[in-house]
Amino acid sequence: MKDYTNYTVEDLLTDDRFVSYCLRNNESNIRYWERILNSNPQLAERVREAKSLVLLMSVKVDDEQKRVELGRLKEAMEVRWLPRPVLRWLAIAASLVLVGSACLFLMRNRTVDRAIAFALEQAKPAPMMQTALGERRHITLPDGSTVLLNGASRLSAVNGFNDTHRVVWLEGDAYFDVSKDADKPFIVRTATTVTTALGTTFRVRNYPNEQEPRIMLTSGKVQVDHVVRGKSFATTVLLPGQTAIIDGQHLLRSSFAPDEMETWLNSRLIFRGADFSEIKDKLYDMYGVLVVADKDLANTVAFTGQFANRQLHEVLDAIAFSNHVRFAVDGNTIQMIPLAK
Repeated sequence: MKDYTNYTVEDLLTDDRFVSYCLRNNESNIRYWERILNSNPQLAERVREAKSLVLLMSVKVDDEQKRVELGRLKEAMEVRWLPRPVLRWLAIAASLVLVGSACLFLMRNRTVDRAIAFALEQAKPAPMMQTALGERRHITLPDGSTVLLNGASRLSAVNGFNDTHRVVWLEGDAYFDVSKDADKPFIVRTATTVTTALGTTFRVRNYPNEQEPRIMLTSGKVQVDHVVRGKSFATTVLLPGQTAIIDGQHLLRSSFAPDEMETWLNSRLIFRGADFSEIKDKLYDMYGVLVVADKDLANTVAFTGQFANRQLHEVLDAIAFSNHVRFAVDGNTIQMIPLAK
């Protein structure tokens, strides 16, 4: 394996496998660089700086924004007392702007990094709001941001919210409409992710039994960090219509259908000859419940129906009637049981 001990930020930016790792577009390169980072912890700070730049390179900006940011870069490079390594780093950044890549990292500065570092240091506070199974609640936070808290979910705000920071903890599922404040990034922490926004709308789903935690962005831009043992393990940036998914130790990025979020926000459920697997997935996504059944029973289940703003028990009653079954609720788990003949 190549020796990366003395690799600089500049070296990382010109390494094709590293760029691919940052963009999460090649499994082989992802695994390769995860091994490098595990065996070279001293690279962590350099990798974080380079990764931030690579990710922002993937964000398209208009020509006017490029011109403005390039001007700022040139001004910075004309300051003679800057250390040589900083000048070299700025020169690379300027060249990236010139080729039309990303140039918003100057605006990002250290504000987001400091906010994320602060969020990672915070213990989970007591819930300020929680919902019952199948319940949804709308919340307005002190900064004017609004939250739609899905069923069986808990939302907490770290002490000092909106005074010196905007950090909340989520256990479950919620949709955030964030008020803009460039000086105080809005951060949603969960057990395995940190989602950072300045002003945008997005959904975070991460229940305690979640197999694939995910973040779905509908407007603006967010940075998503995969958190492992209290530290950022991988990072990606989402644009509208994209979703970040934690799959085991991997942070993946994909897209979702335009009407998917609207359907969820309006509590609409549509089943057309749905089998057990589809029913299970849609009920989990809408209500945060895990439906289980033995294999023989699951293979016989099918359902067609449409619901809008219906309580969980109403949907379960319709499925039960159609399939001659009953449901037994145990916490967030719902057991499907055949009716006695």
